[in-house]
Amino acid sequence: MSSAVRPGPRSPARSPARHPAAWLLAMAGSAALLLGLFRVFVTTSTGQLTEYLALESATHRLEGMRGPVLAVLDRLPEIVGVLGAVAFLALAVWRRRWLASAVAAAGFAAANLTTQLLKSVVLVRPDLDNGVPYYTGNSMPSGHTTFAAAAAVAVFLLVAPRWRPLTAALGAVFATAVGAGTFVEAWHRPADMAAAYLVAAFWGFAAGFVVLRTGADWNTRGRATARHPHPGGHPGWEVALWTGGTAALLGAGAAFAAAGGAAGPSADPAAASGGHFVAGLLFTVGPGLLVFAVLAGFFRWQSGRRS
Repeated sequence: MSSAVRPGPRSPARSPARHPAAWLLAMAGSAALLLGLFRVFVTTSTGQLTEYLALESATHRLEGMRGPVLAVLDRLPEIVGVLGAVAFLALAVWRRRWLASAVAAAGFAAANLTTQLLKSVVLVRPDLDNGVPYYTGNSMPSGHTTFAAAAAVAVFLLVAPRWRPLTAALGAVFATAVGAGTFVEAWHRPADMAAAYLVAAFWGFAAGFVVLRTGADWNTRGRATARHPHPGGHPGWEVALWTGGTAALLGAGAAFAAAGGAAGPSADPAAASGGHFVAGLLFTVGPGLLVFAVLAGFFRWQSGRRS
């Protein structure tokens, strides 16, 4: 008979954030994808023309919108920001996770500062000889979308593991709603919103590692929770994010192909079509859903487990 001491019912069998290299890889992957977006959509003529037609199609539809619709779109970033702030403060006070709250707030601030630095200094938009107007200048990443996505990530970091899948799904809805509204109002190109989600994810991984390491007790789940998922932690939330994000990207590709594909873009505003608008709108939403799907899955994998 073995004399080994078995862990007690509350002893951690698996500690949270146990793979530091995985967190670094997740951050590096977010940065690499952002640079890839910049390379494809900002520094190439085809990328600039494609986004120009999407933005022109949004501008054409914006001219036909009525006052109430425009008022809602104008206020959407502020509405989402207030909701995020209220949820964050309520969680901080209710759960008294002061250190986690400070770390999450720092991640939120870092994401917004990073976006401004990237837009102002790093991701400089070249003025190519392709007929695309340069009046908008640097626009990647979107500041409004970064604010919304980073606020959603901050709330995501404060909730217990059993609530994170649902919180990721709700955060994705709020963040992509702001991204879609920003595109429909012709403030930003689609890739600007995709880049904003990646900035929020980068700092979400950075802050999340600290949150899980310094709050191991409330970031550790029991096995009963894994067998019988809490409604907030049901796998269906992640499945919905993966399905919706993939469908949106496939739909964007199909709409772009129907509008002429890579051989069709031109700097003629009259060439902007409904297909370009649909492609731009779906590309604005799809990456956001997938980013939050990755966050939900990654944090589920890296949360602790009790024996």
